[in-house]
Amino acid sequence: MPKQKLDMTNMLGDTKTIQVLSALEGGLKTKQDLNQVLTQAGISAQQIDPRDLLPRVKNRPLDEEKVKALMQSIKDIGVLEDLIARPHLTDSGKYELLAGSHRREACIRLGILAPTKIVQVDDKLAAKIAGATNSHRNQLNALEEADMVLEVLALELETTEAEVESLLWQYSNKTIDVHSPEWRTIETITPTVTSVAISSFIRHYLPLRKLPQDILDAVRSGKLHYTKAQRLIRLKHSKFAEQRQALLQEAIDDNIPISDLSDRVEQVISTSTPSRSQKSEPPRRVITRRIKALSQRVGQVKNWDAASQKEVEKLLTKLEEKLQALSNSSEI
Repeated sequence: MPKQKLDMTNMLGDTKTIQVLSALEGGLKTKQDLNQVLTQAGISAQQIDPRDLLPRVKNRPLDEEKVKALMQSIKDIGVLEDLIARPHLTDSGKYELLAGSHRREACIRLGILAPTKIVQVDDKLAAKIAGATNSHRNQLNALEEADMVLEVLALELETTEAEVESLLWQYSNKTIDVHSPEWRTIETITPTVTSVAISSFIRHYLPLRKLPQDILDAVRSGKLHYTKAQRLIRLKHSKFAEQRQALLQEAIDDNIPISDLSDRVEQVISTSTPSRSQKSEPPRRVITRRIKALSQRVGQVKNWDAASQKEVEKLLTKLEEKLQALSNSSEI
């Protein structure tokens, strides 16, 4: 369905608040600070008990170090940036927190009121405000951005997030009518909530929603970067559960470089009991894959001593001679 323009003049009670809608519709390309836009629109902060600010269901886990740093900062200079919330839909007298979960927690621990801007917005704008403010502060990881985009699109299309995912995969597979109202809405709305192109979003962000739960939790908590999660997804089969969990913990604790993690995943797969399809894999493909992995490892070596270089060159010469011999025999 086509996008409906929202009349924020009535929603927020001030004609200037159309600036807020413009900021949201302008998307992340404008890099506008929505808290600042709200101030310019005449929405002032109220002092609210932070315990009355209820986090959104999709709020990310708290970063303990960040909370402690904020507590010290608030002690020294106060809360520099207002929180943003809207009246809670089901809990009278409470508010749904749209931006400022770490500041809320810091205020709770310090036992002080939280300066909060209260906005009267519907679910669509609430999702956009939550996503845009966190994106502006670089607080969304790739999985959270995927969640946020799907939430906004589902609200715009008045459907489920699963159905939105299906539409995006249909586009990737070239099986969707690109002139349909649903796809036109996706094309219109997506750039307003993410700076990632739709094709890149589908290729790199959408698959993260199908990660095994242990990896999913690590990415959502910010402990694991999504690019490393993409490597570990190759171990999603239940037969790799033990090795995957061990590698996941090591990636978190020791911050394994992504190239090393890729090699470790490859080792787990190659040493597992091969399936029938793996047994019939052409030798050329197996050898090509191993040579490619060796090439990556060579690039990781920073310091070559003369003896090691000479030894490796000897092995490479033998490999080249063997490949040449195989090539010559195939030509006969």
